[in-house]
Amino acid sequence: MRVLRSAERFTSVQPGIVTRHCFSAGAHYDPDRLGVGALIGVDEHRLEPGAGFGNHAHRGVDIVSRVVTGTLRHEDDAGRVRLVPPVAVQVQTTGSGIRHREVNATDAYPLILIQMTLVGETAEPDYRCTFKTVVTLPGGTLIVLSDDATVEAPLIHAFVVGGSWTADGTALRRGDSVTARTSLGLAGSGEMLVWKLADPSRVDQ
Repeated sequence: MRVLRSAERFTSVQPGIVTRHCFSAGAHYDPDRLGVGALIGVDEHRLEPGAGFGNHAHRGVDIVSRVVTGTLRHEDDAGRVRLVPPVAVQVQTTGSGIRHREVNATDAYPLILIQMTLVGETAEPDYRCTFKTVVTLPGGTLIVLSDDATVEAPLIHAFVVGGSWTADGTALRRGDSVTARTSLGLAGSGEMLVWKLADPSRVDQ
């Protein structure tokens, strides 16, 4: 089991946006923090009112976004305009390529958004928004956890959104994350985003 404390995350700053990264991103590179299985990004974005990411492109990845507080406005080149409220999960399969824009749609308080990126396996772009607590993609399954659980998978990554938790007895707080193999006992309350991932080094016989 490997624990990354909130204060150990990489930090990027741009106008109106502060982002804290669990894995290597942009100018921040660490060969020991490239990802876990198909999961290659876990970013906590804090967007001030009106701030956001202008029209930009993605391809070959699946992007899963969890709105913690505030409202996200999403627009894409398929003509979709969506207001994503708190506790919703937005899933974008970028496939052969998309262009989109994401901004803080409120002027009342900052938007806090956890955005997770996986290596994609689908060529056709797709979009969905859900309030389900279990979301399955080709690269892994996301569980929005609010209570004790024992999670089993070849690879596991858990990120604390809020509350007080332990992972196999190790105390975790907001912004902490943990990576483990095979099994992880999680206890506490609040919210934790848990990924069950395949092990890319495993070869099926």
